[in-house]
Formats: sequence, structure tokens, C-alpha cells
Amino acid sequence: MVSFRSSCVFYFAMLWSSTFLARPAFSQVEDDPGLSQKKDDLVEDDPGLSQKRDDLTPLPDQDPLDVLGKEDMTTLRSSWGLTVNDQCLYEFVYQFQHNPILPVGEDSFQGGCDFGNLDVPRDPIVAPDGLLYLEPRRFYERFPDYVWATMGFNHIGVDWLPCGRMPSGYKTAQYDLSFFRVTPEFRAETMTCKLKESDSMTIVPGQEFCDTEQEDPKGMNFFVVPAAIVNREPVVNMPKEFTHRHLTDGPLPHIGLRSLNPDVIPDKPSDWNDVPVFMSSYAGKLVMWQAHIPYTMIKGGKRQFHSNADRYFETTIPTIPDTWSVKYNEQDGTVQFTIVGKAEMCRGDYERAQKIAGGPPVFPTYEEGSAGSGGKDGDKSGSSSTRTFRNTSSTTILQMAMVLFALTQ
Repeated sequence: MVSFRSSCVFYFAMLWSSTFLARPAFSQVEDDPGLSQKKDDLVEDDPGLSQKRDDLTPLPDQDPLDVLGKEDMTTLRSSWGLTVNDQCLYEFVYQFQHNPILPVGEDSFQGGCDFGNLDVPRDPIVAPDGLLYLEPRRFYERFPDYVWATMGFNHIGVDWLPCGRMPSGYKTAQYDLSFFRVTPEFRAETMTCKLKESDSMTIVPGQEFCDTEQEDPKGMNFFVVPAAIVNREPVVNMPKEFTHRHLTDGPLPHIGLRSLNPDVIPDKPSDWNDVPVFMSSYAGKLVMWQAHIPYTMIKGGKRQFHSNADRYFETTIPTIPDTWSVKYNEQDGTVQFTIVGKAEMCRGDYERAQKIAGGPPVFPTYEEGSAGSGGKDGDKSGSSSTRTFRNTSSTTILQMAMVLFALTQ
């Protein structure tokens, strides 16, 4: 893994690059034995899938991937772009807009988010979009194979949580941006478990957690933790400060066993002013890198920029992001989330793989009003959007801010 300060030095070189970010085409490349990051290294086929639980087994006419949400990013008017520089560093930018049809709940599980407690339970409240306030709104999008080979991430999941989640100061409306190293099929069909009964402890309705007692191997794999041979306390490929949680806010079906830094958890939602990262493992392997963005950072009439960085313990996966940021543009409500890390392929190989996939990428152009439809595609004819990352000065400012932040660490 490139050291954090080294990656910052490399970042200055990126400021002089004339390469513009653009949204890669969705066409897939053929499997290339020359690509060093292979899907077979990350996912094993599971033809059995013999042990299913009633609460996770889809109905005969239901798509098994429905448990992951909608494979549709048009609701958020989203685009993404990936570039790799001569120092073999990648920069991935995901841009989206909060859709007004998505409900916003009150902090600390009050108001529409109130579900009472074990002594005085209350029926969850239905939001204007027809779902419970407490239920997450989930979306995901697959990456082309060459992007998977470059960053090590197969797809991105975007969850909108109107009420937030446990623990403590994260109980406020937020976006979870999750980058997965395994396929949606693997998550939906293999990463399953016996759920914790909601009457055994206080669990937020709409949130599912794995029971600590598992009989099926798939459920047991949630509790196989990556660890170094010498020191088994820190989690391999995660920051040293991270700890894994085996109770209600740790093992999640289709997500894995989550780990986080307990020292940065805010006491209450009003204290939350950073962009924390959670990570998860399954069967002893890292499967997810997840950033949390509170709604307070991406709303209102003031432009905002927030960034963060981390180093990782006993790194065996060089492509984990070491720097990330979120920028909110108050003029049009767009949000740009950026991650930077060491690429598995350097610039030449990356551009050749991209060319095989269909050539230079373009952004979709969303028609006005399409975001509120909740499912209608905008105009994806291939013309460049006027509100994309092609604004060089804006991108340069973003890069400069990330470098200045990094140098202060």
C-alpha cells in the first residue's frame, strides 16, 4: 500500500494532468487473463445454496437480488468517473443529487422515526413514499470488469437511511456509500444468516442483524475475522483502531461483519461533523468499504467540503482507498464523493482495458424533472452533461483541498 504521505506527493502530479473525469460506459469487457485482479480471487461459486431461511428466501416470482435494493441510479441522477495517473493512483468520483421524494426523519429516532422500546413499543410510521421511515432505501450499480480490476470493487451500493442507524450519534438521516469487492449475486445468495429475534433485545424495525448463534456455514462465515498471525487483535486490511462488533450493529446480512473505530463515534447527531468509514468482512476476507455522509453535509444554501484519510494494518489489498472527500454544491444540489488509492493497473493498462470496453466514457444527461420520477431514466443518449466533472477548475480545487488536508495529518 502506498504510504499516505507518498500518495499526497503523487497527488500534486495529478493537478497537472489534462485527463478529465468521465462516466465509463456500461459495456462489459471480456475476461482478460492479463488483469491481475481477478473475480475468481474474490468470489467462489456456490451452486448448492441448499440451506435457506424463510425470512431471506425470495418468493418464486421474486428476483433474488431484490434484497439489495434497486439496480437503478437514476433516482439519484448519479454519474461516476474513474481515472488512473502515471503513478498508478486511481481517483474515483461518484456524483449524485438527493431526491426530494426520499423522506427525511427526525434525529435520535423521534417523530416519524419513533418506534418506542421493549416496554412501550409503537407501530412504525409510514413515510410519504409508502415505506416505513425506519426502512433504508437501497440502490446499487455494477462496475465494468476493468473498473473491478483497477480498484478491486465490483459494484457500489447507495443506501438512504431517513432515520440513520445505531450507534449513538449516527442516529440521523444519512447516505451510506458502500463499495463491494464481491458480486451482488454472492451477497444475495451466500452472505445470508439466521437473524436475531427482535424481541430478544432492542433492534430498530427495518434493520436486520445476524444472530451470534449460527448453524449453517454461511451464517458462521460472518464471524470468521481476518487477523494477522502475530497480532490477532487489529483487523487485517483495516485501520488499527477498528474493532469488529458481534452484536446488533455488527453482523448484517448481505453486508458482512462490520468493523469501525469506536473512538470517533459522536455522542449525539449534532456532534457529527466528519465522514467516517466502516468496513466489513466475510469468511475472513474483506468484502466492503463504506463511507457515511450525514444529510446535514449535503443540504442547505452553503457550499461544504469534508475529507478524511486512513492507514491500514497488515495491508494485503493495495487498492483500499486511503483518502476520500465529499463536496456539496449549493447551487444545484450536486454531491461529489471522491476516493483515491493505489490502482491495480497503471495508466497504460487501464486505458487499454477501457478502450476494449467501448472507448472514452460519457455522462448521462438527465432531463429536468426526471429525478423526481423515482424510476424514469433521463436522456442517456451519450451527450455530455453540463453539470459534470468536466469543469477542470472545480476538480483542481477539490484535489488541492484534499492535499492540504492530508499534509496537516
